[in-house]
Amino acid sequence: MSYPVYFKEPVRWLRYQAHNKPHLFFSGFIAFMGPVFLFAGTPLRRKFLYADAEPLPLDGYPVPKGERKALTGYED
Repeated sequence: MSYPVYFKEPVRWLRYQAHNKPHLFFSGFIAFMGPVFLFAGTPLRRKFLYADAEPLPLDGYPVPKGERKALTGYED
């Protein structure tokens, strides 16, 4: 079997690379699918799996009123 040329036979070249250099082929495939999941995966996740978490309050959480108790027994 001769080495396929990318520009003449791209599908055969991809299959050849998947069999002979799977670490490069699948890392490229995962990198290619990242933007696809970013734009297609997020709406599908919101629709079928779970909704987004509630955003944190912008002004922070309220501080409890009253005097704070001093800690004891934790001297280093």
